[in-house]
Amino acid sequence: MSDNRDAQYYKAWMTHRTVSRRGLFRGLFNAGHQAQVSVAQQDILRAAGRPPRAVEEALFVRLCDGCGDCVPACPYGLIVLKEGRAAVDIEYADCDFCNKCTDVCSKGALESSIKPNTGLQPTIGLSCLGRMNNYCRQCVIACPEQAINFAPANQVIFDQSLCNGCGKCKLACYHGHISLLPKG
Repeated sequence: MSDNRDAQYYKAWMTHRTVSRRGLFRGLFNAGHQAQVSVAQQDILRAAGRPPRAVEEALFVRLCDGCGDCVPACPYGLIVLKEGRAAVDIEYADCDFCNKCTDVCSKGALESSIKPNTGLQPTIGLSCLGRMNNYCRQCVIACPEQAINFAPANQVIFDQSLCNGCGKCKLACYHGHISLLPKG
């Protein structure tokens, strides 16, 4: 398929589709402004679990400079630096919200007035013994907020509004069917 269009054809085509300079800039700036407004209105989701009294994610990303003062302050070694910011890594101990990380934060990224929440949420695997009518309810027993329960048909009922991401359910599951992921 050959195209016999030449420069003369395109010049004629463009003369019928002219845009004034003002119209061009108005279109460019208006589109940029709309994109800026939509980005500002979006809630930034947590990229990782954060120390328990972290401010909202957008502000946390600006305030936390990765100084690392909170890392040695955590008595359980849960706080690590990921991508230059403080994050909570719950693998071997749960967070009891002792506030020691909040006490040493001088940047304002952690505030004692904020309700403790790591931003992590349990995900219960399909091979969970509680789902298989094995009557394993270790995660339900361990959850201090009563955020996890099982329906009569052995389906997991999880109340996201009650969960504070402490990690007790993950550590109570001795089969390893619970993982903690950032809420999203």
